Amino acid sequence: MTDQALRNTLKRGEISNQYLFIGDEFLLIDNAINAVKKTIGVNESFDLETFSLSETPFEDIVPRFYITPFGSPRRLIIIKHLEEVGDRDLVTFAEAMSKIDVTNCVIMTYAIPKGKKKYSYKSKKLSGSFTKATHVTLVPDRQHIHKWIVRKNKRDGLNLSASIVHYLEEEFRNDITGLKNEFEKIDNYLYEAKTLSSEGIKNLAQGLCDFDKYSLVDTFLEAKTEALERFEELRPYLHSYAEIVDVLTRGLVQYFKTRTDVHTGSYMKDILDDLAIIDKKIKRSSYFADLMVELFLLTKTNLFSKGVLYGREMA
Repeated sequence: MTDQALRNTLKRGEISNQYLFIGDEFLLIDNAINAVKKTIGVNESFDLETFSLSETPFEDIVPRFYITPFGSPRRLIIIKHLEEVGDRDLVTFAEAMSKIDVTNCVIMTYAIPKGKKKYSYKSKKLSGSFTKATHVTLVPDRQHIHKWIVRKNKRDGLNLSASIVHYLEEEFRNDITGLKNEFEKIDNYLYEAKTLSSEGIKNLAQGLCDFDKYSLVDTFLEAKTEALERFEELRPYLHSYAEIVDVLTRGLVQYFKTRTDVHTGSYMKDILDDLAIIDKKIKRSSYFADLMVELFLLTKTNLFSKGVLYGREMA
């Protein structure tokens, strides 16, 4: 089932007892959850619970399925981060869920990394395991992106020209989360600048994109101490520190692709593992996310000094 198909069933008042949301965009997953929540009419104070499968034992979650709703037609139980458990544990969990009958609503989410080559295979495998769940695949497409931009433009009165809309569609055609963040940065600048022309908005959007994706990464890879200063300049306009992690990850992957040194692979894994840890902390709303990003920039910047990584010259 697609995102649109889900929304069509919800409009008809059809709500499944179990859902499995699979996607590479947290924003789309959260929007789908909110759509179900709104359709049910969940009283979030009493009838909404969220668990992380990697942190909460399944046997502790099961009893929550059978609690009588207090102020809603049905309770909503959300089980996130299925992707963080091992394959064997996931199979066991799927088998258990396939044997359970619930009258409340359970939503399970599995986030697949963007660009994963076996996306389709993984989606089919998961769908075959959770036999009682309604499977919803949430992936952005060009049409979805266009509609999102048009609605945002009309709702917020941005008056973006056709050329700006086209630019945003091209730049973020597979990244609706990045598109949302870009709009929020534009909104922040508009608030500070009060008024900007349409052409000014276009130049601003392009400038922000270049600054985020290239300037910060270039400064970092050039082992300049200004990397931390650049991060501080960006901080007021960030919706989430995950934007910085995404920028650094993409930049580092591209950087390492150009290297042929035999040791590059292990260095790349170590550095990207550090970024993955920071990313998880950010997604779980850690109070120390900003500190972790700062420490990463402080401790890793000098590793790229003069093309040398960990004391070894890179080809």
